[in-house]
Amino acid sequence: MELTVQVGFEELLQAVKKLSPKEKQALQTVLFTETTLEPQGTGKERKLGTMKGLVTYMADDFDAPLDDFKDYINF
Repeated sequence: MELTVQVGFEELLQAVKKLSPKEKQALQTVLFTETTLEPQGTGKERKLGTMKGLVTYMADDFDAPLDDFKDYINF
């Protein structure tokens, strides 16, 4: 059975009622896998400032334009 996006909710319910038990199980499996949310990260809250002090050197011209890009920069 093929449904289009325009099918209303009532028509969808009627179509589901007409499915065989095997088709209902397949539909349930698809709906479950498509609507299950993946866990986001480890659940640990990030703590600010944990990287503080790890950068021990930064060149004086760190923010200066790179010569490699001089053809693309308009001054």
